[in-house]
Amino acid sequence: MKEFTVKISPLTPIWTGDSDRKNTVLRETGIIGSLRWWYEALVRGLGGSACDPTSDNRCPDKNGNHCDVCELFGCTGWAKKFRLEVQFNTAIPELWIGTREKRENKYLKRNVAGFMSDGTIILKFVPLREITPNEWALLNKTLQIIANYGALGARTSQGNGVIEIVENNLPHRDETPERSELKGSGNKAGLANLNDFFFYKFYIKFGEDIINLIDKRLFWTHQPDHCGFTDDWENWKKLWSNYRFLPIAFHIRDAVRHLEDNKNKRHEIFGESKKGSRVFVSHGYKLDDKMVEIRIWGYNVGESIKNKIKKELENKLKEKLFSKKEYQQYLEECILKDEKCGRQLLEGSE
Repeated sequence: MKEFTVKISPLTPIWTGDSDRKNTVLRETGIIGSLRWWYEALVRGLGGSACDPTSDNRCPDKNGNHCDVCELFGCTGWAKKFRLEVQFNTAIPELWIGTREKRENKYLKRNVAGFMSDGTIILKFVPLREITPNEWALLNKTLQIIANYGALGARTSQGNGVIEIVENNLPHRDETPERSELKGSGNKAGLANLNDFFFYKFYIKFGEDIINLIDKRLFWTHQPDHCGFTDDWENWKKLWSNYRFLPIAFHIRDAVRHLEDNKNKRHEIFGESKKGSRVFVSHGYKLDDKMVEIRIWGYNVGESIKNKIKKELENKLKEKLFSKKEYQQYLEECILKDEKCGRQLLEGSE
């Protein structure tokens, strides 16, 4: 069968590493897992069926039936319909950001790492069996949502995976997915469903060129009593100058996380050690020398936290971005430039 390609350009690092937090190879399985997660959310939003592949109730059922998602991506006893090959392997310089608060009486470190490229990453889709026109349309819609509003790969709650599509020659890319060709619902509440998503894009403008702020070492990196922590401002400069992004996802996440005062709700929305987040943030990717764009999106979070993000993000960011209070003046403005809900994307209103 003919091979098809999608060329993408990463705006923030793509992470596909293992559970041991190593990310030495860009893994096809990490990309496929991310594509599947977004495909599931889209299918559920359209009223189709999508099992939870991590649960005991995953496909196939006792009669061997499988859901709309497993039909394409596979399950036990049913192979996926395509093979994905990734052509790319360049890691960015790594740097670390310390936690603001101690956990179990010690500060932790969080790393900024992953893969980017001066050119493009090629995703090659190799059909192994017949893929229906509607499955191609769904896959194209999934890629479109990821590129325009979400992120690809793992650790997307920590800034990774924002991409843009440079070229797409998948079949049926201009077609709208047909709800009538899906098997029907029966989805479990609480799973990612595009109907329940929100998507925000903010412009953050600084009062000086960002490279100057890095040279002055104004951004927050760690607490003064965090013993053994060593700043790497040269890598800050490399990430901005060579890869065109500002590594501030942890600052943004700290800002939005503390918009929720109730500890139990905060853990429910933003996750904890064994529970994933339902809110995701990006690093700041470059618009010009003084301005970056960031993304914040999520699902099943309630109106309160969404409104707080829109109204209070700028003030919280001033507290979290800089190492000293007097540096807060360098954040000129934080403007909400685009707001979408999942229903709008399902209806084609983008």
